[in-house]
Amino acid sequence: METLQTEESNIDLEWDDGHVLPEKVYPDVAFLFQKMNEITVGKVAISGGEMVLDIGCGRAIEATELAKRGGKCLGLEPSRKMINYAQKYITDNDMEVTLIQGAGEYLPFKTASIDKILCKGALDHFLSPSKAVEEMVRVLKPRGKAIIAIANFESLGFRLGRCLFSLEKFFVRGKIKHQNIWQIPDDHTFKFDYAVLKRLVKPHLKIEHSTGILALTGLPGWSSLLDKLPKSVSLAVLSTLDSLARYLPWLGDVIIIRCSLKS
Repeated sequence: METLQTEESNIDLEWDDGHVLPEKVYPDVAFLFQKMNEITVGKVAISGGEMVLDIGCGRAIEATELAKRGGKCLGLEPSRKMINYAQKYITDNDMEVTLIQGAGEYLPFKTASIDKILCKGALDHFLSPSKAVEEMVRVLKPRGKAIIAIANFESLGFRLGRCLFSLEKFFVRGKIKHQNIWQIPDDHTFKFDYAVLKRLVKPHLKIEHSTGILALTGLPGWSSLLDKLPKSVSLAVLSTLDSLARYLPWLGDVIIIRCSLKS
């Protein structure tokens, strides 16, 4: 493992993902995470021997999968704890992934040296997402691709959830103390939606394809309802909503874009 290369002093070097998944994982959350992983890795479309960089790699699950598919994989992660988790995961899977402690805003790589870049669920944790995108552009080869996956805080489920929450506050007429899923977590630095993501990358990258994943996650009572349905029924419902999000990414719970360098 190589050491951290950054000029920032307030990056959380002990960040841990233990809080990301709830104690009980409902069908929609499990479906969302599974599809997010599958589709993000699929959009990398790895060719044997390509150099792939996973920025904010976390436990290196995607980087390890890409290594299995023949990629020469690098995992960049600022958190020491996550790098330890990643190293164990890589070892357990008997794969080779080079881990580097670093920040997305300061990529320790030569210009035009990377074939594919993956950044899944990490950009909204960065101190400067725009600088991170600029760095992606710098290190990508001329025909390189960048795949970015991010939580959509203006998804259909979040929008409806906020509406219902407003009604709840009106009728309860008191301060509601519980945390809602559509509220920005403390460890997030930016709120992303489809429009914001497009504005961020537009000066630097050409979006070749956009897709959404699932819809209605975060709607109050929705997870519990799905949990009570037969598995085959809940899966059919989730698959239908997922298909809708593919064509209307701005409604999806997660947005994935595949980009190339502007000519």
